[in-house]
Amino acid sequence: MTKYLWPFMLLLTLPVALAAGADQAKNEVKTLRYFESISISNANVKQCVWFAMKEYNKGSEDKYVFLVDRTLHAKLQITDRMEYQINVQIARSNCKKPLNNTVNCVTQKNSKLKKKVNCSFLVGALPWNGVFTLLDKDCKDI
Repeated sequence: MTKYLWPFMLLLTLPVALAAGADQAKNEVKTLRYFESISISNANVKQCVWFAMKEYNKGSEDKYVFLVDRTLHAKLQITDRMEYQINVQIARSNCKKPLNNTVNCVTQKNSKLKKKVNCSFLVGALPWNGVFTLLDKDCKDI
């Protein structure tokens, strides 16, 4: 019986072997639409800002939560996902970490604790699936 199975098994493994040997250059992500400015009031931009700030605060060693002071600019690029390049000015708040709800937080009034930062976030998004990924961040104190 096994004498008749090996040709069948060979046929099953051939597509896998061919796929493994495929040219990787063909698997590169293509840009369908290059970065263009979009409105900062766009719903997806707002979702990406919320996500980027959640990630920023999670990774920050500061004792306080930072809030968006102003969204400065947003651009959109389309590849295999939507990629948002968002520039924001953020400020240290009066709320200490850990904190899940920033509703009652305001920017820091104490002059010794005031701090503002300009950040550029690159967020990959599949917003219809609720999937967001922080691809890059660059933040500089003001």
